[in-house]
Amino acid sequence: MTAVYMTIDTEYSARLATRLGLHARQEVFERSITCVTDFGDVGIGYQMDVMEEYGMKGIFFVDPMPALVWGTSAIAAVVEPILKRGHEIQLHLHPEWLKIAGDANPLPGRTGRNMHQFTEEEQVELLELARDHLMRAGAPAPTAFRAGNYGANDATLRALARVGIRYDSSHVPGISRSECRISLKETDQRVVEHEGTIEVPVGAIRSFRGRRHAQITALSHWEMAAALNHCLRKDYPLFNIVCHSFELMCRKRKRANAIIRARFERFCRTIAETPGAKGATFASRPPRIGETTGAACLPQSELRSAARVAEQLVSNAIYGAS
Repeated sequence: MTAVYMTIDTEYSARLATRLGLHARQEVFERSITCVTDFGDVGIGYQMDVMEEYGMKGIFFVDPMPALVWGTSAIAAVVEPILKRGHEIQLHLHPEWLKIAGDANPLPGRTGRNMHQFTEEEQVELLELARDHLMRAGAPAPTAFRAGNYGANDATLRALARVGIRYDSSHVPGISRSECRISLKETDQRVVEHEGTIEVPVGAIRSFRGRRHAQITALSHWEMAAALNHCLRKDYPLFNIVCHSFELMCRKRKRANAIIRARFERFCRTIAETPGAKGATFASRPPRIGETTGAACLPQSELRSAARVAEQLVSNAIYGAS
């Protein structure tokens, strides 16, 4: 059996909030969380619809930092529908919100895009604050974390251990120049205890010039299906996949990206229809040290890679500018 973690990084956009103004919370919500379009929503509600149709539960890494600007109610609006439908909530954190938090910034004068820009003591404070806001919004105590932009370092893992969060999923071996600063290598794709926290790497496959991470916008359905089947053939117990609350929209977040939306739907159906594969969460199927979390040894296929590049070119041509 291969357990598939469909993880959804769920976040208001700090960039949109800055550009539109802090009075525009509802618009930021509709363009980041529910993802309203003329042809229907494609955000977290739609993603849950699709996963539930195929018997899956998602793992929603929710960023509570916008509570510094808009209060706990803004986070409750995200948390409540996820909990009501029985999906899992874990902790996400984008420190960018400190820059626009004003007097609510718990670290006066300190800002940064990534967790690794802060000391271990500062990271402990940020994690405790974020967890508190998440739980005030109605979520249970999180057991797993993913840094915004994957921007964690070893100090993040030590800070997580200090605040009692058992798992991290910020190591992304499929991005050679990611924001992650955890001292693990691209070849480290197994669950491992590192700096007191259990690290659950994002899945990756071999591709042009190295590896490519298992994200809905980064791999074609063909590649993800091949990776899943490879996991089953090799008895890899986990396949850890990333998506975002806004990932099925175009870049400017005004309309749906039909190509990415169809890819998400097809892969959820593939998981359901593949014998030996099953959607899972940290609670229903906890990761175990030593388990491989992706299809790292899937031989590179020039045909699959080329087909994905062609599909992405079409997607960017149609949806990249609007």
